[in-house]
Amino acid sequence: MAASGAPHRTLRIILYAISALEALAGVALLFASPWLLSFARSMPALGASDLLLFLLKGIGIVALVLAYLFCVAARDPVRYVAIVDALIFLCIGAAVLEVYGVAAMHIDRYYPNVYVLSRAALQLILAVVLYVLRPKAPRASD
Repeated sequence: MAASGAPHRTLRIILYAISALEALAGVALLFASPWLLSFARSMPALGASDLLLFLLKGIGIVALVLAYLFCVAARDPVRYVAIVDALIFLCIGAAVLEVYGVAAMHIDRYYPNVYVLSRAALQLILAVVLYVLRPKAPRASD
């Protein structure tokens, strides 16, 4: 085990949990894309075209890669602090995109605004928690 075991235990647990959720999402997108698209049939703009299925499977592969990176970062957060920083940026970017979707694109036709805004708030809370828990760079005098 790496030297970052005890001081970063909470960060490691969070990263392992995010890695597991990301892996489940990736496997679902990769192997159950038609089933997942059946939920979107009520949306008139979306159809189960071959291109959309192909894109969902590609996103599933990216999700599996992210799950692997988060799992590696969970083993040694001090060494892989860049992955933790990327996850913080990803959470902030996703929250901003969801707020933009509510404000400018009126996605309340598809999802309730309360759901989207609460999800954005949770993503920002997760970003703050990860920022507080992230390993700090050692000082030059140390």
